[in-house]
Order: sequence, then structure tokens, then C-alpha cells
Amino acid sequence: MDIQTEVRVMLKALGFICLMVMGLPANLSVLFLFFQLRLSHGHLQPNDFILSNLATINLAGLLCRGIPQTLVALGLRRFFDDYGCKAVISCYRMGRAMSICVTALLGCYQSVSVAPATPRWTVLKHWLPVHLPHIIIFLYVLNIFDCYRAILDSQAPPVNGSIPEYTLNLEFCIVVFPGSQTYMVNGVIYTLRDVFFVSVMVVAAGYMLFILYRHRQQMKGMRGASQASVGASQAVLLLVCTYVVLFSLENALWGYTLSVSRVMPAVSDARVFFASCYSALCPVLIITTNRRLARNFQCFICAKKARESPTA
Repeated sequence: MDIQTEVRVMLKALGFICLMVMGLPANLSVLFLFFQLRLSHGHLQPNDFILSNLATINLAGLLCRGIPQTLVALGLRRFFDDYGCKAVISCYRMGRAMSICVTALLGCYQSVSVAPATPRWTVLKHWLPVHLPHIIIFLYVLNIFDCYRAILDSQAPPVNGSIPEYTLNLEFCIVVFPGSQTYMVNGVIYTLRDVFFVSVMVVAAGYMLFILYRHRQQMKGMRGASQASVGASQAVLLLVCTYVVLFSLENALWGYTLSVSRVMPAVSDARVFFASCYSALCPVLIITTNRRLARNFQCFICAKKARESPTA
């Protein structure tokens, strides 16, 4: 192994270990805190319901992609057979697709929440919270079709190390496309779907900024639900902006992969790292921007310290 490869592997291992150390406990903490809220209040607010689904999706994404990438960086090879590769890559693609869809749904819901109480918006304000579970189920069904190529084309890397053309090389698994046309069509469809939902995020974020700016002076004197709505909107804006930045970095690399027949491992590593960053950063942002979660998290930490401290 040459020096360049050693440096790449070390940086890859360090990066994904950091994502795992931060992302797994953070997502589990978010789910635990939302579970506590569900038990204490009997239900979750619509915004919290979406965030809990997002945390579940992020956790699945880290488990299905972050852990295998970490194991590869630590020197393990071929720990999946063909069927294992099909399952892991399908789950990851499903999780990634749902992550972008649910983040867009979160932006849309918050935009509707802060919209003025006109007749049309009022109808949507009443309809959307009730149908959030149905919308999320629909998104799951829709994104199942994104996984069929992974089921068909994913396989364990060859023993001799020779990688065919038009292959995405993830090192622990490879995705071999039948030819250049399938390779390009898959990439274009994949990109168009992402661009559509990111565009929805941007429009929703722009509308929220417009509403908050227009009513900034009036909202200064408001209390209760209005202030809570402003805080929730700012938190959603932060999540959306984070996703858009990471999406831009990932898709700049994805565009490069479409222009070559063999993708270098370093490029795949960087693209997957940026794609996995949101799954690790999202729960941290949720805890720090959600007052109820932050308060419950602090209470949980304080109670744990009190139990561990010796009694006088």
C-alpha cells in the first residue's frame, strides 16, 4: 500500500468513526426523548412526529453505510456476500431517499404552519397534520422503486480485484451497471429526484423566510404558540440549509462519477462521507434547536449524574 492510499484510508477511517461516534448516540437519544414525550403526553406534535421519523431514517442510514465504510477503512474486506450487498445498499438507498423526502416534508409542514390564516391555507393547515402518516407511507412506497437497481446490480467485490466498467466501487460492495446507457439513466433519474425535493426544500425555506421577515415586528410582541412557531421555523430552516449544503457537495462529486467509466475509491469515499454527514449532524441540530428535547436531555443527564454520585 503506497503512502497516498494509506493517507486516504486513515482519513476515511477517522471521518467515519467520528460520524458513528456522533451520529449513533445522537439519533438514539432523539428517538428516546421523543418516546418519552409520547409516553408523557399521549401523542406527538406533527412537527415532532416528522422529526422522529427523520431520526429513525438517519439511524438506518448510518448503520447500513457508515459501519461498513468504517470496517473497510479499518482493513476488513468481503464481509458481505452478493445477497448481503443487495440488502445493505438497498436499505441505504431507501434511507437516503426517505431522508431527503422527509426533510422536504418537514419544510412544507412548517411553511403551512406559519402561513397566514386565509381560507385556502386554513384547509391545508387542518388537512396536513391528520394525513402526515399517510404521506410518509406514500413516500416509502414511492422510494421502493429507487432500490430495484440496487437489488439487481449490487454484488460483492471480485476476489481478483478487477472492477468492470460502469461500476460504483464502495469497496465492501460494488454496483455493476449493464452498460453506459443504464449507468447514465440511473444517475440522471437519481439526480432529478434529489433536485426536485431539494427545490421543494428551498421554496419552503424561502417562503418561511418571507413570512418571518414580513411579520418580524408583529411577532416580537407575540407569546406562546407564535413564539414557538418562530423557533420551530428557525430550527427547520437550519436543518434545510444544512441538507442543501451537504447535498451540493455530494452531487458535485456525483456529477463527476457520471462522467467517468470507473470511479476512484477516494471520490466514492468523499461522496458517501458528505451523504452520511446529514445523518450524524441532523440529530444534534434537532436536540439543540428543540427546546423541549434540549430540556428533557438536560434533565436526563442530570438525573443520571445524580444516580451515579455517591450519597452523603
